[in-house]
Amino acid sequence: MKNAAAGVSSLSDIPQMSSPRVLAQHRTLPVVDELAGLFTDGGIRRGSTIEVTGVAAVSLASALTIAVSRSGGWVAAVGLPMFGPSAASDLGIKLSRWAFVDDPGDQAGIVVDALTAGVDLILIGPDIKLRSGHGRKIVARMRERGVSIITVGKAGFCSLRPDLCLRVSEAIWTGIELGHGRLTSRKLEIERLGRGADSNIRRELVWLPNREGRLNAFDRKNKSVTFSRSSHRVSKRLFGVDEPVSWAS
Repeated sequence: MKNAAAGVSSLSDIPQMSSPRVLAQHRTLPVVDELAGLFTDGGIRRGSTIEVTGVAAVSLASALTIAVSRSGGWVAAVGLPMFGPSAASDLGIKLSRWAFVDDPGDQAGIVVDALTAGVDLILIGPDIKLRSGHGRKIVARMRERGVSIITVGKAGFCSLRPDLCLRVSEAIWTGIELGHGRLTSRKLEIERLGRGADSNIRRELVWLPNREGRLNAFDRKNKSVTFSRSSHRVSKRLFGVDEPVSWAS
């Protein structure tokens, strides 16, 4: 396990540090205002699975944890060695409330199951695979303890069924013109699709990051940045992962 800032030193420490509180008045985990519009209840429903895919999926998944860590909740990341603490800290994430298990190997199911005893939110990386038996057991634990999971990549790979799917359908960096300049901010278009009565598609536009490295709502009155299907693509290392970068041509 890797710890960040003043984070957790070992997996066995987590239950003593925190245990999820599942009370009627706390049925959701908080989400910052810029992303709250993606959720019917304004936050992440406890016991739910959220699938995050597309360009900048790691960045979006990380941003969904900001309010949880700020409010005193615990977050764990399993199989996300590409996570960059410096950029995450700029976003406002409180890394002292995070635990990291970079490479659980063939013990991923056991690790995730153990984490449900002591954290509020678990991020699972794209290379983590869980057997169906582990998946069913973890879902039962999540519902019992009010723990939510965010998968970076398809939830089906973890034998989990997503309650909500968020996809970054487009990402455009600003700051480079005709091949010159410095990447300064990135505009994301996020599509959201739920299940059942909550299945209507919603779309949100945000800056992630803005010029100061933070998350900001996008002013729809601002026409200076528009999405273009014709774009150049390079690679920008953000949050410690190579993510495709687009900017309007």
